[in-house]
Amino acid sequence: MGLKWLFTIFISVLLHPEAFWENARKRFRRVNALRDYAAPVIAMVQLFKLPFIGSPRAAMLITIISFVIDVAILYLLAGAAFSGVSTERTERVQNDIMTVLCFSMTPLWLAEPFYFIKLLKWIVVAAALVYTLLISRLGMQAMFKIESRRRDAFFLKLGFLIIVATAISFMLLDSLTRYITSF
Repeated sequence: MGLKWLFTIFISVLLHPEAFWENARKRFRRVNALRDYAAPVIAMVQLFKLPFIGSPRAAMLITIISFVIDVAILYLLAGAAFSGVSTERTERVQNDIMTVLCFSMTPLWLAEPFYFIKLLKWIVVAAALVYTLLISRLGMQAMFKIESRRRDAFFLKLGFLIIVATAISFMLLDSLTRYITSF
């Protein structure tokens, strides 16, 4: 997938999530969302962080660690969500969960460069988290055609996991940044 596709999807997820998820069910069955979308977006965000960090060595170290943490959080959320699905545990369900998480985590990844602004970082992270939850709820409704009560219960669990994972990721990246840049 090229850069044009990546930016088109990126803008569509952020600006028109309802329209994006209406088409996503049939469009992204054959797309590996982690490889084709999430990893490039995470890498681009890490590159945007480089100018905010004073030392080149610290900047490279922080961006590599941030990339690994973001991908690890994505895998942990996908694994927890997949284990929380009580009915069918097929490869299609696993791919749908990964697709929803990969596309809905976009606002959180975009908020990472703002972690370096002291006064705004909590506000930006909170806003990104709320928007992520909205996008993931729309994605769950579009990708999983199950009874609404079960879907809502599943989304509550997944939403809680996203909040906890985001808090852990944010605090871990913030403390690592402080530690690495203190030398």
